[in-house]
Amino acid sequence: MKRAMKKSLKVLVLVAGVFLLLPISAQAGTFYTGVKYWQASWDSAILDWFEKDIAQTYRENRLVLVAHKDPGHGYLAGPLFGYQTDDRKWSFSFSPMVFSSFTQEWQGTSGFVDLQNTISMERKDFDLAASYAINKNLKGYLGYKYQDMKMDFDLRFKVPTTTFSQDFHYEVTSQVHIPTVGLAGVYQLSDHFVTGLQAGVLYAIPSLNMKESSLGIDQDIHPWPGLGFNTEATLTYQPIQNVLLQGGYRYQVFKMEARAPGRTETTKSYDVTHGWTLSANYVF
Repeated sequence: MKRAMKKSLKVLVLVAGVFLLLPISAQAGTFYTGVKYWQASWDSAILDWFEKDIAQTYRENRLVLVAHKDPGHGYLAGPLFGYQTDDRKWSFSFSPMVFSSFTQEWQGTSGFVDLQNTISMERKDFDLAASYAINKNLKGYLGYKYQDMKMDFDLRFKVPTTTFSQDFHYEVTSQVHIPTVGLAGVYQLSDHFVTGLQAGVLYAIPSLNMKESSLGIDQDIHPWPGLGFNTEATLTYQPIQNVLLQGGYRYQVFKMEARAPGRTETTKSYDVTHGWTLSANYVF
């Protein structure tokens, strides 16, 4: 699993380098670099899938699991690199959002049994995009995102008023390859302000692995690819020459549908992320 992830990241970095370097031989163009930040609410597909898989286990044993989870909260951040050709027709960008921190709450009960838990979540997004200016106000774009997610789930089964308890530690990891196609509109409000709106359809190709050492579980699960979409509204401000500041709001969702080994039912979950974005770029 780790070897495959490292290989995917190497390929992604290589592809990004090719996108950014190929136009140099044809024309000088404009380069920019900066940082990007996404303050987000994240309702993760892996926790949604894990909860439904546990509930299915209870149903098979003629028990009912009552569970509740709150959307996770946190951030993604990382550098941003971009290039635009001299004729302003083509633009390329690469953003490895490698810094993150998320927390998500989950509670569950089944009859007289309380399910106590501690959840730790990690996530990295690697975004690569190329856009073409159809006219002054409209662009078409192609994108590719590699999303790496991990959830450590410490689960304790405890019967109130007794000393009985049993602990389990689950580690659920997921890697998702997400090609995207869409349109982006831009409008010049003034010499210093530009507003924009983009929307795209995405195709999520996930993989999933679940481990629990005390139960001897180490399962590679192969979900079906799922459709989704993303959209982002932005406002760009140029306070001084060569400096661009941008704020916006971004929403992304995709479906993940899988059947764990030995199951007869398919479990469907959704990965939903939305929140405010901020970026600062230097153009040279």
